[in-house]
Amino acid sequence: MHLNQEYCLAFDEWLTKPAGINLVALEKQRLNNILDTQFGYFAVLLGESKFISCFQSLKIKHQVLINPHDHAMSAQDTMGLVCARQDKIPIGTELVDLVYIAHSLEFSRNPHEVLREAYRILRPDGRLIISMFNPFSMWALWRLAASLHSKSDWKANFIMLHRLKDWLALLGFDIMRVNNFGFCMPLNSQKITWAEKYGQKLDLPFGAAYLVEASKRIIPVTPIRPAWATERAVVVDDAAEPTV
Repeated sequence: MHLNQEYCLAFDEWLTKPAGINLVALEKQRLNNILDTQFGYFAVLLGESKFISCFQSLKIKHQVLINPHDHAMSAQDTMGLVCARQDKIPIGTELVDLVYIAHSLEFSRNPHEVLREAYRILRPDGRLIISMFNPFSMWALWRLAASLHSKSDWKANFIMLHRLKDWLALLGFDIMRVNNFGFCMPLNSQKITWAEKYGQKLDLPFGAAYLVEASKRIIPVTPIRPAWATERAVVVDDAAEPTV
């Protein structure tokens, strides 16, 4: 498996707790401004089913969740489910208008392959949205302290923003914008504090998580016209006589 199933199950369970519910709510709030302007025919979500609610403002009709575990969906979810590996997506090339990777790269053993698959299935100028935990945040310190005391239910590989940008640029994505959120400790509280409001307003770089919006680069192709080989015409006329 390309995902650590044990940690994914623990993370999915954590998303049902107040701290996890608060994270999803904040992520949904930041996504509303992005998804409200997206149009197309097909959208794909790579992640846990708890992030389906983040697609509420999306106008794209056909939506599907890619998750290798059969626990991903509940009876209330209306999105289609494809049980498949996220680094081997069973979708044709350049058929998808939007791909949302919701905290899946942190648990993947092949994050580069997941990004390559997202690039492959996206149409030219398609949108890629990635949510990631920030390694330079209070949440990262909490995660480190919890792991030292063996109190952490799930572990994840927090990826630095500049590294993710390098990966996307090498694949052929253009970074459009980055949003930071989660400026409070991961406590069992669902209230949006003053720190969250001012942190989002100032877009400080040390939030618990960040959203990256990228566009699949369109490589311009200039048609090369064939160079037709022409020869100078030579007129031979024996009837011509020299003039005096």
